[in-house]
Amino acid sequence: MNSTWWQVARRPKWIGAFFIAMAFAAICALLAQWQASRSFETAVTRNQITIAKPIDQVVNAGVPARAGAVGSLVTANLMIDYSNALVVANRVQKDGSQGFWLVGEGRTETNNVIAVSLGFAATKAQAIKSQAALKGLVQIQAFTPIEGLLMPSEGPKALANSTSPILESLSLGQLVNLWQVDAKAYPLFLLASKPAAIAPGLEPVSITPPSTETQINWLSAFYAIEWTLFCGFGFFLWWRLVRDAQLLENSESQAKESLG
Repeated sequence: MNSTWWQVARRPKWIGAFFIAMAFAAICALLAQWQASRSFETAVTRNQITIAKPIDQVVNAGVPARAGAVGSLVTANLMIDYSNALVVANRVQKDGSQGFWLVGEGRTETNNVIAVSLGFAATKAQAIKSQAALKGLVQIQAFTPIEGLLMPSEGPKALANSTSPILESLSLGQLVNLWQVDAKAYPLFLLASKPAAIAPGLEPVSITPPSTETQINWLSAFYAIEWTLFCGFGFFLWWRLVRDAQLLENSESQAKESLG
């Protein structure tokens, strides 16, 4: 007598396999949910870029930045070492003009380090001139409240001149090495908006404000769909194995009957 699929599926071996398939599907469902939650994301909220918070409420030195920290408006009391000002190339202002930034080493009252933008120069010659002017300033040992946006590090690029470098990207790791930092550094840099540029010949840095619109992360959306399909595949594979076992059993049973 031929076995039905349901009779085979109710055997302990395949009941155990069903629970394994359920566990596999549950893991895939959790991963699909996690990826789906990352598929639709708001770059920053309007409050993040309009209401300034103390920097340590948003990001901490020496640890990776929390989700949503990039683009936040913060304030910090900083002592800036102008003698360590560095020139960063490939900068673009809000109006589309290209040029250079000067970036300084800022120290908080707890001796943590953060890179701070000091101003924009339209030409390399002006950037170098302003850098020299900053290094010649009489350094006043005082903390100054600075307001600005937290922005992410860029990938490092090789330096053409190690003695008087002009950085091709704003890489925090590269800056820390050049400054020979002996303290904890923040994982983001501060794009200062207040006060304005302080060196002769520099303009305030201006960029397009971070978007507050919801964006679709297509890669995460694809992974969410992929994990959802894996959920169904786990049950299909179980059904297919039970079906194969049923067909094999019935085939052997028919073969014995024909021989008998």
